[in-house]
Amino acid sequence: MKINFRSIVDAHKLPTSSPLLPLFEAIINSIQSIEEAKISNGQIDIKVIRELSLIPKNSWETDIDSFEVIDNGVGFTDKNYASFDIYGSDYKLAFGCKGVGRVLWLKAFSTILIESTYLADDGKYYDRNFNFSILEETKLIGNPISSKTQTGTRVVLDGYIQKYKNKCPKRIDTLAREIMNHCFAYLALDNCPRITISDEQDSRCINTIFNESTKGKLSVKEFQVNGNSFSIISAKNYAATNDKHSLHFCAHKREVFGDNLSNIIKELSGKLFNDDGEFIYSGYITGKLLDENINSERTEFAFAKREQSDPDESESDEQLEMEDTRSTNSVSKKEIVDAAVPIIREFLGDEIAAYNIQRKDRIEHYVYSQNPRYRSLLKHNSECMDKIPLTSDDQRLELELFKQEQTYRLQLKKEQKEYLDENVDNIQNYSDYESRCSNYLQKVSDLGKGDLADYITHRKVMLDILANNLKFTDEEKKKYALEKSIHNLIFPMITTSDDIDYNKHNLWIIDEKLAYHYYLASDKPISTYKDIESDCPKEPDIAIFEPAFALTGDSKDADINNITIIEFKRPGRSDEDCVDQVVGYIKRIRDGRCKDKDGRVLGEMNGKFIRFSCYILCDITVKMSEFLEGRNFRKTPDGNSYYQYYDGYNAYIEVLPYSKMINDSKRRNKILFDRLFCQ
Repeated sequence: MKINFRSIVDAHKLPTSSPLLPLFEAIINSIQSIEEAKISNGQIDIKVIRELSLIPKNSWETDIDSFEVIDNGVGFTDKNYASFDIYGSDYKLAFGCKGVGRVLWLKAFSTILIESTYLADDGKYYDRNFNFSILEETKLIGNPISSKTQTGTRVVLDGYIQKYKNKCPKRIDTLAREIMNHCFAYLALDNCPRITISDEQDSRCINTIFNESTKGKLSVKEFQVNGNSFSIISAKNYAATNDKHSLHFCAHKREVFGDNLSNIIKELSGKLFNDDGEFIYSGYITGKLLDENINSERTEFAFAKREQSDPDESESDEQLEMEDTRSTNSVSKKEIVDAAVPIIREFLGDEIAAYNIQRKDRIEHYVYSQNPRYRSLLKHNSECMDKIPLTSDDQRLELELFKQEQTYRLQLKKEQKEYLDENVDNIQNYSDYESRCSNYLQKVSDLGKGDLADYITHRKVMLDILANNLKFTDEEKKKYALEKSIHNLIFPMITTSDDIDYNKHNLWIIDEKLAYHYYLASDKPISTYKDIESDCPKEPDIAIFEPAFALTGDSKDADINNITIIEFKRPGRSDEDCVDQVVGYIKRIRDGRCKDKDGRVLGEMNGKFIRFSCYILCDITVKMSEFLEGRNFRKTPDGNSYYQYYDGYNAYIEVLPYSKMINDSKRRNKILFDRLFCQ
């Protein structure tokens, strides 16, 4: 039967994410050849040949065009060559070879050159040289008696195909670590030959990197899953360039793929440390079941699909069940990982314990000194700290605490439902029921205190931000922040109370009662106010229509009896026109007609029942003081602001400096700040 060799190559898959797999195949072949030679001085030299043979010193490495892999193994004996020439040969089945690995060479390289010296049965050394390509398959160049007296093989992987070349690492250090990871099981368990990799300028020994990385401290543990035996090799990598802990699945002592362990063990979110320094954990799982279920390309395991029992289960989870070829039992990847995790935790016991202490101290210090709202969470649900990674980033830590708080709130909601659904008549132990209820109410009460603490913290932060806005934004030019910056902090511009929840503004900084109102317009034309029929295009900074919720109940059915106008002026600026500007707003509003909640016009706005409260926020300079006193404004008892009552408009106007507004607000909230931050 004739076979189209090109179709065989095309049938195999090599993802571009695995550009080094053909090189790994050549290295493993060399390791097996040295094992077959039964020598103690095995040596594998890997040479990197770049696109430019002359590379300027200290320059960045160029793309790789080919690899040479040279070993001192048994060479291509008659049996080895015959096996190589047969697709799917079972000659090296004991080594886990499927007789198809060399096909991957032709997926990533255009031509393979093999030069080998072997010792024949007649006691003579022979050279066997041949090319391997899609067009000519194996083309023997010659098989003469050799002048050499040592066996070995040189494999040249030439003509790197572009899509794989683009994905191939360029640095010798990176290539060396990739080889170390792939051959980790060989390096850890067997007398691995000495492996080196070099280019024209640099050289690395894989064995040395392995010993430096692990400091010679390895652990091998066996475990069982559904009657199947597995081993896990655990190592602490002190030379890692990243902070990702990983668990690798291997077949025939070779890595197939690795998973990030931080998704499985929360403590492994960054590098761990001990007396030897910082390190990451690397684990390698081996087992006969994994050897039996590797695919021909050695890129993944042959997973069997199972019926989906959970509607939320992802497709990738469906494919994680592996059929045991020797029994009806099956083993899933998750089951293997779950069995390995306790072994990993034991291996990293001291470091994880130190990590947990550091994490606990970090979380508690942040909560008790910076963010007290989460105190009740730590008090009643301290185990949540086990789910929060250690981080020095306050924002990330706050986000993680927020996630845990939401989970905790959901748990309390479920407890509440249980109490509401419980039939009191069926309760026999009232003492126990009362104790459970008391415990639940304490949790809810403490959570409410946390919400209050969060709001008090918000107030302090807002006052600090406002104070900073009143400083020079440009110290050299003595420029202050624009009034719109302050305006937006108090209440967002070009919005109304229908757009902004009353909890989302900071009107309390001016006056606590302003937080409760019927309607508010911020930087909107008077003609757009829903309670007034007017054609005036003027835009007061803020206009507030009361009565207050707290005093009148359903304010939408109540008459408007107070209108508050707030005008912002840029800090550091003297603006004598501000008083007339506010009086003009009062006139324009009074010229309109009042509408009810359904839009019907009720009557004129100029009746005496409408009272105006107006605040002009600005810095009161000497020039501004002289102007106000000339307009018959009086100082407030503390001497920091000016006020006047306009009888004709039933209006109270106060010119209020920003500093007084902030200081007054701080004094009103001082007891809250003291109680919260001095606990």
